[in-house]
Amino acid sequence: MRVFSLKARLGWLIGAVLVATLVVNLAIQLLHAGPRVRAEAGSNLRLMREFVLATIANLPDNEDPAPALKRLYGSLGHLRHAEVEILAANETPPADWLEKIRQSERDVPEWFVKLAGAAPRVMTIPVTVGGRAYSNIVVISNPFDELGEIWSDMVWLASISLAVTIVFLTLVLLFLRQSLAPFDALTSGLARLEAGNSGVRLSLGGASEFRSIAAALNSLGATLDRVKQENRELVDRLIRVQEAERKDIARDLHDEAGPCLFSIRATSATLQELVSHPSPDVGRLRQMSLAIDKASESLQSLFRGLLDRLRPKGLEELGLEPALKALFASWALTHPEVDLRLIVRHDLAGLDEETALAAYRVVQEGVTNIFRHSGATRGEVTLEFGLEDFAHFGEPFAEAPPQLQITIGDNGVGILERFAPGMGLLGMSERVRALGGAHRIESPLSGGTRIIVALPLRDDE
Repeated sequence: MRVFSLKARLGWLIGAVLVATLVVNLAIQLLHAGPRVRAEAGSNLRLMREFVLATIANLPDNEDPAPALKRLYGSLGHLRHAEVEILAANETPPADWLEKIRQSERDVPEWFVKLAGAAPRVMTIPVTVGGRAYSNIVVISNPFDELGEIWSDMVWLASISLAVTIVFLTLVLLFLRQSLAPFDALTSGLARLEAGNSGVRLSLGGASEFRSIAAALNSLGATLDRVKQENRELVDRLIRVQEAERKDIARDLHDEAGPCLFSIRATSATLQELVSHPSPDVGRLRQMSLAIDKASESLQSLFRGLLDRLRPKGLEELGLEPALKALFASWALTHPEVDLRLIVRHDLAGLDEETALAAYRVVQEGVTNIFRHSGATRGEVTLEFGLEDFAHFGEPFAEAPPQLQITIGDNGVGILERFAPGMGLLGMSERVRALGGAHRIESPLSGGTRIIVALPLRDDE
C-alpha cells in the first residue's frame, strides 16, 4: 500500500477543503437561483399587466387600438425579462413560439435551466374597447436573462475561486516544503548515525520542534562519538595491559623459573652420578635433595604469584568476602598510611562467579584510585544487597531488580573541576555495563569522593 508523505497529505487536505468550500458556495447559489428567477418573473408579469391595463384604459373608443398598441410597444424596444406580442382577436400564437424564445437564449446550459426549475410563463390580456374585442396582448416572462446573470456570476465565482485555490495551494505547498525541509536533514543525520559515521551534527534551523529534535540528535551524536572514543581508548588500554602482562609473565618465567628448572636438572644429574657409586655420600645426597626442594619451593612461589595476578586468590574456592578480606590485609601491609575498612552487610556466598569477579575488580580499582589520586587518610568499602530503583543512575526501570550495591568512599581531595576518568575507571565502567549494571561518581558534602556501583543479580541469586 502506498504511503503518502506528510506534505502530500496536508496539501490534499487543504485542497479538498478549498474545493469543498467552492462547491458549497456554488450549490447555495444554485439553490437560490430558481426562487430568485420565479420571483423576478412574477414581479415582471404583474408590472406588465398593470402597464397594459393602463394603456388600454387610455385608448380612444372609436378606432382600432392595434396600430397604436404596436407603435407603443415597438417604441419600448426589447424588454428585459419579458416578451410582448400583439395578436388579432382570432389569432393564436404559433405552437413553437415558446420554443423559439427558449432557443434564442443559449448562453445558459440546459442542465442549469432544468436545475433552476425556471420556465417561461404566459399571460394573455384581451384588448376590449367600447365593449368590442379588438386583439389580445400576450406577455411572456423571459427567465433566461436572469438565469444568464446568475450563470455568469457563478462562472466568475468558480473561475476566481479556482484561481485563488490554485494560488493558495501553491503557496501552502511551498511553505510546507520549506517548513518540512529539516525532515530531510534529520533523515540524513539518522542514516549517517546508523551507518556508524562520526561527527554527525545538524544545524539548528526551522521551527522550534525541529530545533529541539536537531539538538537532541546532536547530543546523541556527541554521546556516540564520546563512547566510541572511550571504547577505542579502552581497547588500546586493554591491548597494552595484555601485552604488558604477557611481558611480565615471560620475564618472570625466564628470570625465575628458568634458573630453578636449570638447578633442578643439574642437581638431578648430580644425584644420578652419586647414586651410581657403590657407596654414595649421604651428606652430599642430603645437600642435593635440599637444593631440589628449595628450587621447587621457588617455582611454587612463582606460580602462586602468577595465579594470584591472573585470578584473585581464593575467590572461586572461598567466595567474594574472604577474597576481599585477604586483599584488604595485603593493602594494610603495603599502605599503612590509609585506614581502610571493609563492611559487608549481607552474606555474599550466593553470588555467581561473574558477578563476584566484577565486584572484586570494582573494589580493587576503586581502592587503588584512593592510593594513587585521592591523598586520603581513610577509606571505606560497603557491599550490600538492595532493591532501589536505578533511576538515580540515569537508567530507569519499570521495576527495580535486586542488586549488589558497592559504595567506595574516602576523605580525600574529591573530584577536580575538570575531571576526566582514566583508563581504570573506564575499564570499571565497561565491566559494570557488560553485566547490565550502572555506576556514578560524586563528591558528597562532607568531602572526598564516593563511587556507587549497582550490579543486578540473577533470579537464582
